[in-house]
Amino acid sequence: MAAELNAFIRDSDIVRELARPDNRLVMVIGGSDSGKTTLVKIIAHSFSESTGVGIVDLDMGQSHIGPPTSVAWGKIQGEFKEWEDIVCEDFYFTGTTTPLGSLLPTVVGAKLLMDRAVLSCEKVVIDTSGLIGEPAGRVLKQFKVDILSPDIVLALERSNELNHIIEGFRFQKRPRIYRIEVPATAKLKSATMRSHYRFEKFMKYFKDARVIEISRKGVGMRSTGGSTGFGPQDLRNRIVSFRDDENRDISLGIIEEVTAGETVFLIRTPMEGRAKISAIVVGKAELDRTNKELRNNSSKKR
Repeated sequence: MAAELNAFIRDSDIVRELARPDNRLVMVIGGSDSGKTTLVKIIAHSFSESTGVGIVDLDMGQSHIGPPTSVAWGKIQGEFKEWEDIVCEDFYFTGTTTPLGSLLPTVVGAKLLMDRAVLSCEKVVIDTSGLIGEPAGRVLKQFKVDILSPDIVLALERSNELNHIIEGFRFQKRPRIYRIEVPATAKLKSATMRSHYRFEKFMKYFKDARVIEISRKGVGMRSTGGSTGFGPQDLRNRIVSFRDDENRDISLGIIEEVTAGETVFLIRTPMEGRAKISAIVVGKAELDRTNKELRNNSSKKR
């Protein structure tokens, strides 16, 4: 993989900087289909045989570690062959499949996951979404840099398309920002391909799901944004996350019905057993009973 890293970056100085032990946090940014996830995988595998490497996956629409509508992190030690080999250590529910309209949950989740990853990993690599346009992409990426404080930012770009994001950091000591040209091998994916990828991820996640009853009287109710209405017409088909009493996400679910005078939820979930549920967080995204998206909150380019 060292040869593969050199072949991708094509700058030995950058590769040496990545290898330095004091450069623990590496963030990769770039537009959609720029090769970010490929580069993250190459970097992680290049160092995982000698140390534990954490990957923080902040692309809630094309996620590789957690389910769609969430950001997540996982740890690898040793050879890294496939994304499926990574166990999801923790996830944070953002409630959408795009950062648009959910910038605050995205940044909060990024910070919480990063703090947990650095506790057990010598090096952490951060994958990000492809949202780079004005103004949301600029604001999101710049505030992620501020709150996560990476040592290195690798900016994958076509024709200086990230100028508006990285210009504001050019006189700062850190992070060190390195521009990398998008490789010719980067493949563009259509909206249909992205939607199908999410469908397959949802199918896998909810494969062994069952319907459970939750009394509204025994849990707190929150929303990731948008309407705060919690009536049946607002909740049916919504993706939700169960939180424990330490405010950590346990499992996702889909509200199928609200019954008994709007006091009982019937929720389809793969959650095992009856974990202690303290709160239900309601997202914006919706799935039908075949796990197809009803509210396409990811149609805009990320």
